[in-house]
Amino acid sequence: MKKVAELIKNAKSAVLLPHISADADALASCQAMRCALESFGIDAVIIAEEKVEPRLSFIGDDVCVFDGDILEFDTCIVLDCGDLERIGKRAEIVNSAKTVINIDHHRTNKGFGDVSLVCADASATGEILYTLFKEMDVEITQKIAKYLYTAICSDTGCFAYSNVSPQTFITASELIRYDINHAEIARLLFDCVDIDEELLKAELTKNIKSYCDGKVTTVTMTEEFAKRFNLNSDEVDGLVDIPRRIRGTEIAVSLKEVNGKIRVSLRSNGDADVSKVALKFDGGGHIKAAGCSIYKSIEEAEAMVVAACEEVL
Repeated sequence: MKKVAELIKNAKSAVLLPHISADADALASCQAMRCALESFGIDAVIIAEEKVEPRLSFIGDDVCVFDGDILEFDTCIVLDCGDLERIGKRAEIVNSAKTVINIDHHRTNKGFGDVSLVCADASATGEILYTLFKEMDVEITQKIAKYLYTAICSDTGCFAYSNVSPQTFITASELIRYDINHAEIARLLFDCVDIDEELLKAELTKNIKSYCDGKVTTVTMTEEFAKRFNLNSDEVDGLVDIPRRIRGTEIAVSLKEVNGKIRVSLRSNGDADVSKVALKFDGGGHIKAAGCSIYKSIEEAEAMVVAACEEVL
């Protein structure tokens, strides 16, 4: 951690990269890091692979979208990304940087970059950053506290998931002391959806499938189905929560067609390690939450994932 802190503080300019399909932990961690860098007078820019989804506009409305131009940066910091494959086309930015720093909490992280700070026991990348910022002597402002709390709240399911540790609660309690609106952050993350998306999810509930004597439960959504509700499929989030709530489910699976590929999300309600399922398809993640992409039809992808889940069970 000391080496990472030193490299960051000595940066002349920095580019911050979240993983593709950036979630709240990735985006908020990037925002917090940018604030920390700017407090040291270091210019920093966040570049995402694609436009931030509308529900996360409260933390990502000023994030740049990669347009193919390769600008030169002294330091590249990749946050919340378990594999360089999840950087997408921005790999050229990584390759052009003098120093590449990898900060992540995914247990499947392959340790890429010139230096890595990977803490698999941390609930979120935002939790790692709080400790790192202390090492760097960053002054925690209300803005930084808001971003770090958002990252942690998101990846813990508002502190409901098994990845929460005593340290997670300690960190969250310290961040709340900065007078952040933690209730509003939770509402924006978990209780704020457009009516079209809610109607879509209600309809999808009718299509839940059960396998392995009820231990594996799936839901699928095609791009064509999303269009029926005036939505693009990549705008619909949280599908895996639909099968996850079904009693008896040990592994919940959602399969979503996005731009010709099937994006798979996996959640474990029991002891099953869903990262092993994701790794079979070059994905990754955690024991309880993981994901991957499969370039097959949605029917083929579902059959493949269910078979992999059965093996893990």
